Amino acid sequence: MIKIVFIDMSRTLIKGSGSNSGADFLGKGDTYRRMYPKYKSGEISMDELLTKTFECWRGLRVSDLEKVYGEFEFNEGVKETILKIKEKGIKTALLTNIPTHLGGLFKRELDFDFIGGTVLEVEDGIFTGKVLEFHNDKVKEAMMILERERISSCEAISIGDGKDDAEVFEKVGFGIAYCGDEFARKSAKYRISDFRELSGIIEEETAPS
Repeated sequence: MIKIVFIDMSRTLIKGSGSNSGADFLGKGDTYRRMYPKYKSGEISMDELLTKTFECWRGLRVSDLEKVYGEFEFNEGVKETILKIKEKGIKTALLTNIPTHLGGLFKRELDFDFIGGTVLEVEDGIFTGKVLEFHNDKVKEAMMILERERISSCEAISIGDGKDDAEVFEKVGFGIAYCGDEFARKSAKYRISDFRELSGIIEEETAPS
């Protein structure tokens, strides 16, 4: 029985990067996208990647996050699929590196049961660009949620596209690669290119044998 779905954000829930969105809004370039290949190859850590990325959020007003959020383009079928999942009584958790201030807007619209994120320093309503807390170990975050909710790992599934998502796939019932890279595709039980396929997979996996 599936009780919870862990969902990646960048390139899975939305098109493009969520972590770089504040810098994009300020016109400060694409640090995350430029440095991501270095993380993927193991040249730098996720902490290093995010530190450099969020330095570019310096000067962004918290009050501008609604505008930043409005720039996101959700992948086809995301909203309707998450609604269907929740109607089945299945919990949803967004595993993401975006700032917690921004994550709250996703929780508000899509009613996620759980959402992680990076804690950034704010002074006088403005992001300083300093990271206060990292929560970028997706496996650790997923396991904490499962333990707290008393859900076994075999009752959880995960959908994502990257290296860190593949690590979650290995720890739960099964993984679903959404247009993923080689790490995700190799570790996944299913490989999909349309988010709406997630509903069918859940129905198939929960149907009486």
